[in-house]
Amino acid sequence: MATMTENQIEGLSESFTREEYNSQEIFNDEMQKIYGTNWCFAGLCESLNKIGDRLVVDIGSESILILRNRESELRAYYNVCQHRGSNLCDTSGSGFGAAITCPYHSWSYSLEGALVATPLHEKDSIDRETLHLKSVQVDHWQGCIFVSLDPNAKPLLEWLDAHYSRPRELEKFEMNSLVNARTTVDEVSANWKVLAENYSECLHCAVVHPELVDLVPIYKTGKTIQDDREDWGASLAPGKTSLSHNQNETLALLPAMEGLDEYSVFGAFVYPNMLIDISPTVAVLTRYVPRSPTHTTIFTDYLFPKSVVNDKSLDLEPTISFSDMVNRQDIAVCERVQRGVASRSFIRAYHTKMERYCHQLIRRYRSEIN
Repeated sequence: MATMTENQIEGLSESFTREEYNSQEIFNDEMQKIYGTNWCFAGLCESLNKIGDRLVVDIGSESILILRNRESELRAYYNVCQHRGSNLCDTSGSGFGAAITCPYHSWSYSLEGALVATPLHEKDSIDRETLHLKSVQVDHWQGCIFVSLDPNAKPLLEWLDAHYSRPRELEKFEMNSLVNARTTVDEVSANWKVLAENYSECLHCAVVHPELVDLVPIYKTGKTIQDDREDWGASLAPGKTSLSHNQNETLALLPAMEGLDEYSVFGAFVYPNMLIDISPTVAVLTRYVPRSPTHTTIFTDYLFPKSVVNDKSLDLEPTISFSDMVNRQDIAVCERVQRGVASRSFIRAYHTKMERYCHQLIRRYRSEIN
């Protein structure tokens, strides 16, 4: 009779180890091999509406500057001056104009990354052609900006098609037509993989999210989608019309929602750092920015139809606060997990057969980190 090892437990499969949740060395490796090679969600296209608007984001271990050129095309560069290596920009926003000027020596670059001015130097004394900003790949999908630090990365749509969560099937909800009503920022004392695992399963939902499971009954069973639905949706409880504290609100439905037989919710994890949650009246987009093995910044955008955002008589707070409540419930339990996995008694986590999307997460992670 074969002897079962410590890690071979019937009904369970191995997940991340204590070191993978806590090690700085492994975290640094992840920033290079995972965040440094995949397309990463960086923000919303609407934040770059004007020529010269800037978006400064952290992708892996790099600071990236994203902007629009004069042809309204997206451009992205390492946020580094080619003179002495100073960061060029500190904050995102508008009103910067069409030049990127270093705050150290005032060397300036065009929106195409070309060095155009070097104060106190004769114009021909420096070969400006050789000091172009270092560009990175940038693209957009459904109103969302993605950046890849890998110059050989496959096209964004092809990369999205390869996801087990089928994010492109959510295109019918026309997220690119929606408007961001609010962005929240949470500093979380947990590893980004703890957050991703938590999102990828609903075994915790009945315990951690009592208000949510009352609105989405299938979540009480630990499942995230209904077996009788090929569209991977989950129906709201009879009589429920939204994920909100107020079920009598008159907010317009998202595009394509009216065509469904039942009020429904949908979700997708876009590896490694994006969550998409679609409900009848709002699309919630979440972005993870790993800071250290035990710290992640979470940016959450709440997108509604433009007519809803422009109508000041409508109260969006019941919808936004409901989603924020669920988010904070998740944050609390993830921080609890992070405290536990730091224990010297902890060796590794496990997944049950019901946590099949967690299995997908660990499989992809292993293929990229090894």
